[in-house]
Amino acid sequence: MAPVTELLWSSARQVLRTVNMEPAPTNIYPIRTFFANYPEFDFNPDAPFFEEFKRLQKSLDQGQKEIARDDMRSAMVKQFNDMYGTNVDDLESWQLLCTALGMSPVPKDIKTCQRQVKATHVNLVDFIEAPLSGRPVQTFKSEMKLSKYTQETKKYFPRDDVNSGSLLRCLLRQIMNPHARRANGVKSARKEAASPAPPATEPVVSGEMKL
Repeated sequence: MAPVTELLWSSARQVLRTVNMEPAPTNIYPIRTFFANYPEFDFNPDAPFFEEFKRLQKSLDQGQKEIARDDMRSAMVKQFNDMYGTNVDDLESWQLLCTALGMSPVPKDIKTCQRQVKATHVNLVDFIEAPLSGRPVQTFKSEMKLSKYTQETKKYFPRDDVNSGSLLRCLLRQIMNPHARRANGVKSARKEAASPAPPATEPVVSGEMKL
């Protein structure tokens, strides 16, 4: 299978063309749209968007920073939705996740997709960045190691955004209270997606990817 590269600001759904699946491409780029709202900022689309966001923050006052933070959180959620979908019961969405994680061959049934995805730990900010930049996404051996990385880099992903679909909610975990063992005994995807999100321990910290 061809690697997930050279997608830049196009949808990750185009990756399925490499496995003889032909979904219609999309032209929605929420993260780029976010930066377009700051025309005076010299946005570099070839740089990691999170690094560009941190650079943008340095030029804003406190009130502007809070607005920008909320808008970026929504943009990241919309970017995920655009790339992978919103429905936890959609086989194509799970196959897209498997493809983006470099799994080959991509499972043909949803339960196998879910099982393989759930056994993988990645930071969600990095995960949506990877198809945009062509860089491989870093994986972690445990939720504890993922939690440490996320807290060190401050790459938190919103858990309770209004735009979050059942797929994204299923993939989020509590980074501030990680479990040392998570690979076994996880809830079913449907139950996990329906479970209410635990309260965040900080305003900007509410969850991270369960991959």
